[in-house]
Amino acid sequence: MDKNKLKALSFDELRTLYRNFLHSQDISKLTIDTAYSDTFYLWRKGSKDLFWDTVTDTDFENVAKSELIKTLSEHSTGNVKSLASNYLSHLKRFRLFLSSNGTMESVEIKKPIKVKQINMSREIIINKMYVGGYLLEGDNIGHEIINLYKADDGKNYIYLNSQGTIDLSHGKNRITVLMVRKFATKTYKVLAKADGVMILDFADSRLPRKERYKGQVALGLTYGGISLVDLFNENSFRGSLEDEKNAYATFIADKVIKPKMQIYITDDASASGDNTFFVRTYKGFGKQTLREFYNENEKPDSFVDLNKIIENKELWEEANTTQAISELPEPQKDPYFNFMKIIKHEDNELAFSNMFAYFFNLNRDAFSLFANDVLHIEMQADFTIEREKKNIDLLVSDINNVVVIENKIKSSINGINDRHDIYSDQVQSQLKKYFQFVTSDDDYCSKTASCFIFSPNYNRIELSKFSCGEKYTVIYYREIYNFFIEHRKLFDDVPYFNDFINAMYKHTKDYDNELEEEMQRRFQNTIYNAKNR
Repeated sequence: MDKNKLKALSFDELRTLYRNFLHSQDISKLTIDTAYSDTFYLWRKGSKDLFWDTVTDTDFENVAKSELIKTLSEHSTGNVKSLASNYLSHLKRFRLFLSSNGTMESVEIKKPIKVKQINMSREIIINKMYVGGYLLEGDNIGHEIINLYKADDGKNYIYLNSQGTIDLSHGKNRITVLMVRKFATKTYKVLAKADGVMILDFADSRLPRKERYKGQVALGLTYGGISLVDLFNENSFRGSLEDEKNAYATFIADKVIKPKMQIYITDDASASGDNTFFVRTYKGFGKQTLREFYNENEKPDSFVDLNKIIENKELWEEANTTQAISELPEPQKDPYFNFMKIIKHEDNELAFSNMFAYFFNLNRDAFSLFANDVLHIEMQADFTIEREKKNIDLLVSDINNVVVIENKIKSSINGINDRHDIYSDQVQSQLKKYFQFVTSDDDYCSKTASCFIFSPNYNRIELSKFSCGEKYTVIYYREIYNFFIEHRKLFDDVPYFNDFINAMYKHTKDYDNELEEEMQRRFQNTIYNAKNR
């Protein structure tokens, strides 16, 4: 149908024709229903001529933004900028409809795939997700969040950290992307694998940034009815909105499959075992790089180790386990939100040590009960707590006991000049230094010394490696948390107590999923809020 015939159609006739087109596309019912209404906003609130003049203008994007903002300012009380971006994404799809009918040049809508695989060799790319201070700034959403969701077109798109770009020469290989996140020193948790991967042409690292962004816009990806390029509009860098836009998708994948169980990879042979698989890398996983390439011809040993994991069917779900936003329940608020998250100190050992000292001092009977139930020490309520005496996090003493508490969250045991004991392979460390102090100092040597390490449940602390390690007992945060939950009445009406225990909760988990879960919440909430403005 030519342009004049389309323009002659009534509002309802054009919408019916457009709905048929939408049903022919591989997109969700929710996206179809939203597009059926939102595409024609300028017609409904303005006029038929305004709608057609806008969608066919040679400077479409600038004209459309201007007209949408103008019209929305007159008729809407919501966030005009976000709403304009949302309606613009629907107009872009309508232009694809016009292109398919021959009424516009089809070259304006780029094909998503230009790089054809030759499959000369196999390659595994390790893509490290949820990394860097960027994710901790404001409410930024990491671009890699799309890796674990389907777009509205029902397909999986993958963002390759850190810029979303790749040298197109990798397109000659058969690629599998292994998505991981940091778990512990030299160890990564495996989140998913993407098979049947092909490179999006605009992700070419040789293209100027503006050209890459144009290609991303032209692809027109939406998640939950919201344009992908709009989802990251509020991301900031050092307090200011990001001016430079980039490609937000690198690959399209046949399927993304998650593990059946928690599995890990490590470059430390001593850390392997159970579901932690050792990978021969020789130089280790890069500390700075967020992507690592393992070609079967260039790094055969590493490739073999990784491929054994990838090909092991017992480790993986049988089918694509990712979901579209429309298939997910309404996002929930974080039930453990607390002031430590607001000030970005959820992992601050100093802050937690100060809070332990504060609440133990506040209710001395509570600490005596804690010492008995958790530390298994009988301590009187007449005790003293000192912070950072001889660098000890918490030094607690009464008439009969002296207690050393070293609080470890994201740091490891500190060695002393990397020296070793003369008669063993054990590392001299702060543990030995603290034990020697309380057993030799005149104020404490006559008392019974007990030494503890407070540690998140996801930490791995091997005390046997350290001199005097056997003098210490690890007390995990879950046990501490459970004590405070069970005896929370002892702190009724105490300011900030609920924030204290809520801040502690994240460290009671066997796996530190906090940032991963936070990114999912931000992503889903951004979509939900944009649709309900």
